[in-house]
Amino acid sequence: MKTLLCTLILATLATAAAKADTITVTFDQANQTATPGETLQFFGTITNDSADTIFLNSDDPDLNGLSLTVDDQFFNTVPVSLAPGESSGDIELFDVSVSNPLVDAPGTFSGAYTLFGGADGNAQDNLGTEDFSVTTNSPVPEPAPVLLLLTGALAACIPLSIGARNHA
Repeated sequence: MKTLLCTLILATLATAAAKADTITVTFDQANQTATPGETLQFFGTITNDSADTIFLNSDDPDLNGLSLTVDDQFFNTVPVSLAPGESSGDIELFDVSVSNPLVDAPGTFSGAYTLFGGADGNAQDNLGTEDFSVTTNSPVPEPAPVLLLLTGALAACIPLSIGARNHA
């Protein structure tokens, strides 16, 4: 009875391993930094590590942070399928815009990029997930325009008053 049970368990594990669709996502820069108003582009390579042709049907670039907007490039750049051992080349996967510094405090926001698909053209199996992050900085405050005007006017007046003393 033990032998039959062990055989069934091994057969189940072997079947699960044979059905595993493995995709590797490799980001060019998985951790990027931006200031409010800036847009970051996440490029990467998708590689089919399985022995079957894999269809790439959808993705989910999931990112924490209320002021961060994700613009998914999946339908613009990701191939429909990858043959065994084939890679997508370096492609744009998604963009992240940092909009409002008042909504999220500066810091690091973690995310995960997940691809869905499989050997079946309609499959929605989780093929692979890769982590990424966006670090937001406070914008560098610019000097007030009035302060710049006053400084310029003061600089222009000083040589005139010095010149007036020398002529008197």
